Amino acid sequence: MRGLASAFIDSAFGRDAQGRALFMPFGMMGAQYRIPDARSAARLRLGVACMMPLALCPIIGLALLVILPRSLRSGHDAALWLFTGGSFLAFFALYTAWTFASTRGMERIDAAARSLPDLLDPEQEIIRRLLDRFRPPRTACMAQTLGVQAGFACQMVLRGRAQQAGLPAPLIELATTDGQLRYFGDALNGRLAEDPDSLWAILGDGAPATDLAHQFRDMTDACVGDDPEYAAQIDLLQRHWTSTARLLQQRGILLELWPGLFARSMQRWLADRDGDGTQAVQAFMRAAIGMSKIDPAEILVPDTTPAPVRRSPPMSRTRP
Repeated sequence: MRGLASAFIDSAFGRDAQGRALFMPFGMMGAQYRIPDARSAARLRLGVACMMPLALCPIIGLALLVILPRSLRSGHDAALWLFTGGSFLAFFALYTAWTFASTRGMERIDAAARSLPDLLDPEQEIIRRLLDRFRPPRTACMAQTLGVQAGFACQMVLRGRAQQAGLPAPLIELATTDGQLRYFGDALNGRLAEDPDSLWAILGDGAPATDLAHQFRDMTDACVGDDPEYAAQIDLLQRHWTSTARLLQQRGILLELWPGLFARSMQRWLADRDGDGTQAVQAFMRAAIGMSKIDPAEILVPDTTPAPVRRSPPMSRTRP
């Protein structure tokens, strides 16, 4: 059921050729709107989720017409058809009205300028490869393994953008008392939990970023101290980052897309499992937050990655 709900919600969202988040209330052939921020993305996802019960009504009506033997539905055919048609019209009218109100003020993409959204997801083969690579018992925890790489990829994306623009990375560098470097900043938090295409926007089911406040607090404390959980995350990232990065580079996946790819892999893994995935998502985000702050010099980065991306200079430094 979780997989059905996730598929229903995700069907209204996609990305353009530049990787920007889109709201597509009537599918890829209908109108497309750019999602401006994480709050808007969460609001839209919650709205689509609230429409799901009404969308199921006509499906249930059709199922009853097909499945029930004629003897059981004798004399009720007209009522079932009325229920099916009426619920469909009610859903369509309510969904259309909600879409009109929710997209007011959003940027609508001109039809001539559209590219095919990433609904069919050509990265499905890569997602399958990643899940096969990290599936237990090959790793102890799928959520943590995907999470450490997603968080580190968020920092690498910011460094890559800065390198291309010839600017310092939008990161605040903190030196711990034992000489290790850790990185913080609003831009990094945005990639993790606040941007419309952040990890949390993909996995949080519309929950606000404030739900992760305790995770940010815990992992900030852990990364500047001698915490065994943080040391285990570093070890996990060191063991998997190089081979995973090489795989994605060979497949031509742009670095900009790596964080979302790891998050959608997690999403697919949750959809294939039974039960509540809340704890798994929290484990993913905890690992992602932790490794988003790591010094790239501590991780074995593939030799094909340009040196400035390994450790491009931050905007500011803080010494103990």
